[in-house]
Amino acid sequence: MNNQKDKSEKKFNIGLIGLGNTGSEHLRYYLNNKKIKKIFISDIKKIKTAKNKKIVIDPKLKKFKNLKGKKIVSISNYDKDHYKNILKYYKDSHIFVEKPLCRSFSEIKKIIKLTKKNKFKSFLSSNLVLRQASIFNNIIDQIIKGEFGKIYYFEGDYLYGRLNKILNGWRGKDSSYSVMLGGGIHMVDLMFRFLQSLPSFVYSSSNKIVTARKKFHFKDFVQSTFYFKSGAIGKISANFGCVHKHQHVIKVFGTKKSFIYDDMGARIYNNRDPYSPKQIKFNKNLYDGKACLLPDFFENIKNKKNYSKNIYNELNLISACVFADQAISKEKKIKIKYIR
Repeated sequence: MNNQKDKSEKKFNIGLIGLGNTGSEHLRYYLNNKKIKKIFISDIKKIKTAKNKKIVIDPKLKKFKNLKGKKIVSISNYDKDHYKNILKYYKDSHIFVEKPLCRSFSEIKKIIKLTKKNKFKSFLSSNLVLRQASIFNNIIDQIIKGEFGKIYYFEGDYLYGRLNKILNGWRGKDSSYSVMLGGGIHMVDLMFRFLQSLPSFVYSSSNKIVTARKKFHFKDFVQSTFYFKSGAIGKISANFGCVHKHQHVIKVFGTKKSFIYDDMGARIYNNRDPYSPKQIKFNKNLYDGKACLLPDFFENIKNKKNYSKNIYNELNLISACVFADQAISKEKKIKIKYIR
């Protein structure tokens, strides 16, 4: 019998930063995961002593930081704090961070410098839950196989529909909140995956009509047009003030097929007959909760799969959103810078 411990059975200690709605879902996943030793929790609010033996209340993660061996840090606190926690823990921890991973190009450069210095030894991934949506993944597979022909237009509308959250929640108190990085990023991520490439330029327009004279100090509507080398165009909107339920609207147009996902459901158009779209059955819940990507996160750690590639992909996504925001004040089409 081989007494050597199987690497696949390796157990991790978790540092959980932020115990809001998302952090609480992460906690439930970790509590039910046999690969977890202890969960060290840090939150701005005081937490009562936990009854579960796996949980350790560790406000500044001092106990967690002193542990030896590879660990995992799960970051789900306020957007402004994601970046500094990545810098603090990446050296000896795999990191799963709520979107956005960071919020400026200077932060992107510092993160890539850190990950390169550490030879990409830790995995870093962002919690963009629509990556689990099977309805979109099936269409992406068809596009990759060439069934849609050449994609020439992508449209993604992020309808937030939760006005109370931006007027009375932490978003309105943030000194530099961005609706593109806070919500539109989901649509930009899908656009990257549907078009299988990065846009070169972006032009943006915005307004603040819905929340005029309100506590929310930022643009509540941003529309960005992205331009690809192939000639394809992508239009993304982050619509936070809309009178509408929380909804994602996706439209993809290829030379052979078109795909639309909206309030009427999901459908593929194989021809130009308006009465013959193919309706697609799908799970009305696009993803299985805020912790839905954690199983894949652990699988990637186990297989040591594409650590560097994944980090570049995550940072390129942030770049596109950052420059979409910058294009608002520039009032012209600007070139997007990426980390190479």
